[in-house]
Parts: sequence; structure tokens; C-alpha cells
Amino acid sequence: MKRLLKIAIVGAECTGKSILAKGLSDYFSEYHPSNWVPEYLRFFVEESQRTPLAFEQILIAREQKALEARLGQSLQNSSKDSDYALLFCDTTPLLTSIYSRVIFGKADSLVDQIAEQHAYDLTLLTQIDLPWVSDGVQRDGPKTQTAVHEMLQMRLKELQIPYQMISGSFDQRALQAQEYVSHLIKQHQI
Repeated sequence: MKRLLKIAIVGAECTGKSILAKGLSDYFSEYHPSNWVPEYLRFFVEESQRTPLAFEQILIAREQKALEARLGQSLQNSSKDSDYALLFCDTTPLLTSIYSRVIFGKADSLVDQIAEQHAYDLTLLTQIDLPWVSDGVQRDGPKTQTAVHEMLQMRLKELQIPYQMISGSFDQRALQAQEYVSHLIKQHQI
């Protein structure tokens, strides 16, 4: 069974996480079984035609982790010749935890428990230096984006989760992230 390397891509809304996750999966798939985990919240909003309520945040967090587990297992069982499989996670329950605080004004202890089990080999934090553009999903705008970004940095520090900042244009972000992921692979080959 292949060693699964999980890369968390976290950041406030509309900071290019989905584009980055898919792009990294495509880039590394030539040499390693690779896939990306879409943001479960998008599925929820599309299916229910509304944003989740406070009591549904635990569902969002659990389903995000379940999706990670299913896709990760599939990669590990891939027949592709490689010692490693790469799973790029477009957000994590840590963001669900933060949005619970920002949007609903309080923490959700069950979501926090899941979020604090941040079992990723690398965490990439997307900077808020891209112009804010709606992506078709109901979003909260630049003011909330800034609040979420600041709270996310604070929580990463509190939880002692090391991270690499990703910034600049989409192309610059891709190159930075490719370099960090390549370094991660080399570390595990030693």
C-alpha cells in the first residue's frame, strides 16, 4: 500500500484554494497517484440551495473528513507505480470551525474536536492578496474574508500547526505550492 501524503490547503473564501488543489493534483499525477478533495460545503449548498445553519456545521466537518478518507483510500490502492500517493485537500474542518465562530458568533465544540485533529503532512495557507471575486457560491465578501484570514492564522498558531504561506498570482501560487510539495516528497524519500 502506498504512503498517503495529505496536503491541506486552507484560507479564507475566494483565495484560490480550489484552483490550487486541482492544479496540484494535475501537476503531480504524472509521477504519483494524485487527487484533490473538493470542499464539501459546495455540495451542500448546491444540493440544499442554501447555506448551512449553525447546527449543520458538524455535518459539514464530518462529511469533509469522510470525503478525504474515501479519496485517500482509493489513491493508496492505486495500481500506479509509486511509493507515494498525494491528496490535496481543498479546505479542512479547521475552516468550518472558524466559520462557526465568525458567522454564528460561537464555537462548535464537536467541530473544534474534528478540526484539532489536523492530520496533514503539509499545510498551505492562501493569502488574501487576490482580488475578491464571487465564485457562484453565496459568500460573505471581503470584510469577512479578512476576519477569517486573521482568525485562521491565529488558530494555526494556537494549535501549533506549521504552515507555508502561498501568495501572488495564480501562477505564482502554483509554483510556490509545487516547490513545497516537491520538498515534502523528498523529505519522505530519505
